[in-house]
Amino acid sequence: MFALLPGHGGARGALPAPERLAAVATVLCLRPRRQRDALEGWRAAREARRLGDGADEALSFRDAAGRECWRLYLLADSDFLAWDDAAASLACVPSRASAWAAAARWWRRLRGGSRAQALRLSVLRDEAGHCVLLAEAAALSSLGRAQARRIADAAGVRLDEDADACCCLAPPRR
Repeated sequence: MFALLPGHGGARGALPAPERLAAVATVLCLRPRRQRDALEGWRAAREARRLGDGADEALSFRDAAGRECWRLYLLADSDFLAWDDAAASLACVPSRASAWAAAARWWRRLRGGSRAQALRLSVLRDEAGHCVLLAEAAALSSLGRAQARRIADAAGVRLDEDADACCCLAPPRR
């Protein structure tokens, strides 16, 4: 899957650059099941904020109507320094209790209609020099898998461990 940033200017608000997200590499993505692909929430996002801190930190992406449309979680398999860099300019909701409570209510309303999937993010520059965000299903370490399951369980969604998130523009698997 891929998503070209349409006019990455002020109209999109505060969003991390695709190169910064790609540097994080492996994340857990929560998204509504109605979305056709893993990056649909990224394409709809107009603003992002950092939720929580420490091991259960997440980036929450909101669409033009202010609804959460995409959420990325830091995992044991993620690049922690790249995560800090990607989230550095975002507003932070530090209280884990308030951030998680609001998110859990939203994801539970979507129960059965949402999915959690481990993704490996990367970028590709097109001919015009624009960055294209790519996503493919990610293999997780046993610690990362346990953490992803715990996060998905807390959100009331099933972890999609066998999903095929690749496309023709995704980097080759090694």
